[in-house]
Amino acid sequence: MKSFLGQLKISKFEMSLAIKLLFSRRALFGGSAPLALMGLILGVACLIVSMAVMSGFESTLQKAMADVTGHVRLVRTAKPNDDWQVLVDKIKKLEPTLEGATRFASVEAIVAHKGALTGVLIQGVDSEHYSEVLRLQSRLIEGSVDLPGALIGKGLQKKLQLQVGDEFRVVLPVNNGIDPSSFRRQVGTFKVTGVLDLGKYEWNERFILTDLTATQKLAEIGEKYTGLILRFKEITHARDAGFHLSQNLGNDYWIRDWRDANENLFDAVNIERIVIFFVVLIIVIVAAFNVSSTLYINVLQRYNDIAIFKTLGLKSSEVLKIFSFQGLLIGSVGLLGGGILGLILCQLFMWGQTHLGLIPGSVYKVDTIQVQIRGMDLLMISVATLTICFLATLSPARKGSKLNPVEGLKYG
Repeated sequence: MKSFLGQLKISKFEMSLAIKLLFSRRALFGGSAPLALMGLILGVACLIVSMAVMSGFESTLQKAMADVTGHVRLVRTAKPNDDWQVLVDKIKKLEPTLEGATRFASVEAIVAHKGALTGVLIQGVDSEHYSEVLRLQSRLIEGSVDLPGALIGKGLQKKLQLQVGDEFRVVLPVNNGIDPSSFRRQVGTFKVTGVLDLGKYEWNERFILTDLTATQKLAEIGEKYTGLILRFKEITHARDAGFHLSQNLGNDYWIRDWRDANENLFDAVNIERIVIFFVVLIIVIVAAFNVSSTLYINVLQRYNDIAIFKTLGLKSSEVLKIFSFQGLLIGSVGLLGGGILGLILCQLFMWGQTHLGLIPGSVYKVDTIQVQIRGMDLLMISVATLTICFLATLSPARKGSKLNPVEGLKYG
C-alpha cells in the first residue's frame, strides 16, 4: 500500500512540466481542446444548478411548513376540558428543547367578497402565544402580523381583490343541534390586517390565519380547540420528539410532525436528487472523454518532446504522472469554470422565477425556490469530476509513458 501511494506522489519538477505542456497553444488552447473544456465546464455547471434547485426546493418547502404549521401538531382525541397549560408543562418535561406552544382550531368555510366565492381553511391561534411558534414576520408582504384580524395568503388576496383594511364575510355551515343531517348558515366578518407569502401554492390560495377566539365564536364551539402547535429548538428533532411524545402521552393524542404532511413529496425529492445527479453526470463523463481524446492527440504531437525527456533520463512512470496530472488539472479548471458558471445560472434562475414565472405553483407546490448550494453536493461534484477526468486521461498517459525514445526521435 505504501509503495502504491509513493507512486502517486508527484515532484515539483513533474508538476511544473505538466503545467507547461498543458497550457500551451498546441494542447489546451489548440484544436478541439477549448470545446472539450467548455463541455466539461457546462457539465459541472449543470450539476451545480440541478443540485442547488433540488436542495432549494426541499429547504423552501421545509421552511414554509415550519414557519406556518410549526414543528409538531398535537391533536386531542379525548379529554376535551383539560388545561392546556398543564399539558404544555408535561410536554416540556418530556422534551426540554420545546421553545413554544400555542392552541389552534381549524375550520373549513366559504369566503364571499364582491360576488366571488371560494373555499378556505381558517386556522385560529392563540394571539398571545402564536409568535412563539409561527414565524410569519419574514413572510409578510404588506400590513402587519398582529392579531386579532385576518392574515391571508397572497393568492387569496389576488383572487378576491382584497386589500389591507378590507372586510370580508365568511360563511360556515353549522349543525342546527336538532337534526344531525341538516345545517344552518353561520356568517362571520373579518378584517384583513396582513398579506403573507405562505410558501406553498395551496396555502396562498385558501389559507386564513386569525385569532382563536374569533374562530371559536364563528364555529360556536365555546372554549374548545383542536390541539397544540409545538416548536422545538431544532427542526431536525421534530420527528424524534413527536415519536417520544406519542409513546408517553398515549392514545388520547394524535401527533404529527411537519414532514408527515408531505412524506411522499420529500421522499420523491430525495430519490430525484440521486437520479438527476447521475443523469447529469453523464454530461461530465462525455466531456471528460472528449478531453481524453484531445490529450491523446497531444501525446502524439509530443512524441519528439517525450523522446527527448526520456533520453535525458525521465522514467516511464514519471511521464505517466505528468500526463495523469494534466487530467487532474483539466478537471480543476473545469470545476472552477463550472462553479462560476453554475453560480451565474443560479442567479439567472432566481431572476427568472421573479420575472418570468418559471415555477407554476399549481404543479410544483411552490412558486418560488430559494436555490441552495450545499457543501456536500459540491464535494460530491468535485470528487466525481476529478475522478472521471483522472481516469479518462490514464489511456493517453500510458500511451506516452510507453513511447520508445528512438521511435520518438525518428518520427518526431
